[in-house]
Amino acid sequence: MAWNIVRHAFVIVFGNWKEALKASVLPFFLLVTILAGMSYVTGLANIQISDVSLGQGGNVGSIALFVVVALIASMLVLSWVAVTWHRFILLEEYPAYFPAVTGRPIGAYFRRTAMIILQMFGVLIPVALIVMPLMAGLLASPFVLALFSIAVNVLISFVWLRVCISLPSVAVGEPMTSVEAWGKTREISQTILGLGLVMILLNFAAGTIVNLALAPIPVVSSIASIAVQWVSMMVGISVLTTIYGHVVEGRPLVD
Repeated sequence: MAWNIVRHAFVIVFGNWKEALKASVLPFFLLVTILAGMSYVTGLANIQISDVSLGQGGNVGSIALFVVVALIASMLVLSWVAVTWHRFILLEEYPAYFPAVTGRPIGAYFRRTAMIILQMFGVLIPVALIVMPLMAGLLASPFVLALFSIAVNVLISFVWLRVCISLPSVAVGEPMTSVEAWGKTREISQTILGLGLVMILLNFAAGTIVNLALAPIPVVSSIASIAVQWVSMMVGISVLTTIYGHVVEGRPLVD
């Protein structure tokens, strides 16, 4: 069932590729423009790596400012794209070439995303502080370390997918809390666990193929990397929308 959900998400994206491009291309072009402008305003465009390594105060301050602005701008743009895509799938609101901003809960989506990230840090960091010392000896083995890394990533994906169905609820104007989202997904928790593993493996495989097969051709490799990231983002949003449609609106989990 987990694989069927991912397959369904791919069908949603590529079956509606024109709408997917409308929902995402111009927002991310705007993001790139903002980040490029910030790099010049802060002077980072002219900073060399050696200057940063010297620990010059001005450079460090510029880098910190750029990182903060980049993080906020990226989350806002992602919220813009996600709200547009959720509403297209759930409400059949077709996106314009410049997706609507006014009358859309983009700010609320941004705040909900930030809250979920903080909640996950609040839960996972204490767990890591307890587990890591207990497994310190075992983690010296590369094999055990690899298994542990996979397990941690699957756990994070599991929690993220269950809590994040509250995001589509914000997009359609019927917000729910993380606790409510957790409860709504209880009956399909095993499916979501498998779903997290499938998505991790697919992302790993796609990244590995791009890095190994196309590394000798930097331009092609860069374009392919951007394409993989775009597909990963749109499929991830579609997966959340599919789960939300099932557990909240009673839609079939897959067609």
